[in-house]
Amino acid sequence: MKLLILHLRTIFTALCVVFTGAGLASAGTVTVAVASNFLTTAQVLANNFEAATGNQVALVHGSTGKLYAQIVAGAPFDLFLSADSARPALLEQNGQSVPGQRITYALGRLALVVRADVAQGSVQDILSRDLTLAVADPAIAPYGVAAMQVLQAVRGTNWQRRLVLGESVGQAFAFVATGNAGAGLVGLAQAQDYQGDLSVIAVPPEMYEPISQDAVLLMRAKDNAVAARFFAFLSSPEARDIIAAAGYSVPE
Repeated sequence: MKLLILHLRTIFTALCVVFTGAGLASAGTVTVAVASNFLTTAQVLANNFEAATGNQVALVHGSTGKLYAQIVAGAPFDLFLSADSARPALLEQNGQSVPGQRITYALGRLALVVRADVAQGSVQDILSRDLTLAVADPAIAPYGVAAMQVLQAVRGTNWQRRLVLGESVGQAFAFVATGNAGAGLVGLAQAQDYQGDLSVIAVPPEMYEPISQDAVLLMRAKDNAVAARFFAFLSSPEARDIIAAAGYSVPE
């Protein structure tokens, strides 16, 4: 009897090792370069994906321009969630992403964040005042380009008056949140997450060109099943609901 019990325990232990090993073998990691404006939403998506699949999602965030430069230089990213459509298109054209694996995952919206004591009036009224205004650098951040378009429409050739540039839309928002700027033009989704005393005013979409945010599956991940699965997840009804709830529009 003792030998039988010992034999059964040995079989059970062996089975545990086999099944545990199989679980570890099936799990994997995908490294995603994500534009700063989308980081909070990407974290929610990553958490849901990890819970459903057992795989891991590593997020690396920064301005779209800087992330693009890192990818061109060979950074070990599997996916790129850009804040524009131009740079993912360039990666596809240059053979640095998997052909046909480019989607628009979100349509960004611009917001004016401003101290509560100067929040009275329309977007045009507030931007016409003599306030220090924070925006993302339009040379590297698509939301900065949209902000520049709004300022040119309101201020004309004097659009750069009292302007503070952040390396990303996140840094531009931080300038306002810390009191280093009186107002800022940032992503609506990001502004809605803020729990402080700033006022958030959606900028009328006719004041700037649409912010089409595209994602691409990079060539490094062409044989990475986990990366392909996360890329497909971005277009799922679950992901679209999360993205819309965060304050973005989603493509039809």
